[in-house]
Amino acid sequence: MPSSALIRWGGLAAMLGGTLWVIGTLIHASKPRGCIAEECAFRPMRESGALDGILTLLSVLLLAVGAAGLLVLVRRSGRFGKMGKAGVVIAAAGVALLVIVSLIQSVVFGGDFPLMPYFVIPGLLALVVGFVLVGIAILSAGVLPRWVAVLIIVGALAMLGANEQTARVLLMIPFGVAWVAVGYVLWSGVGVPTGQPVTRVR
Repeated sequence: MPSSALIRWGGLAAMLGGTLWVIGTLIHASKPRGCIAEECAFRPMRESGALDGILTLLSVLLLAVGAAGLLVLVRRSGRFGKMGKAGVVIAAAGVALLVIVSLIQSVVFGGDFPLMPYFVIPGLLALVVGFVLVGIAILSAGVLPRWVAVLIIVGALAMLGANEQTARVLLMIPFGVAWVAVGYVLWSGVGVPTGQPVTRVR
């Protein structure tokens, strides 16, 4: 498949993945408030249900495909740099950890894996650091509109303040919105430099 087709289909995956990420976050946020630290002695945790867990897992996998399409575009410019490469490796490690631990929680523990935070926190941190570096690399490469790169950076940083046990889980939404925007640009070719066209798939 030509690289232009990979970029466009990656854009479609990013749009769908970002949308599922937002929907899964909203479903999780609609549940009763959970507990933090000492509160857990007398208050139950907010657990992930089957629906929001599946949506989150699917969104992560689709976003990985979208990121691959983005990577093809940026690498084609020849200006990705060491920072971008490091960001991809770190983000990929975070995604892999989150996918694996989500599968363990769903399949082995039926949605109640007691050690989940010890895996989710480093996984999310790797995801945040990785995508911030990728966003900076995209900003420097100039292969996408600057506002798209800024959305990636802001969306990733917003997750640092998120907490799945409270309303702060809604801070996960900007990350999904950012990837919807990335996907749209990759799919449509809007704002992509004319020297690096994205050919439409027929």
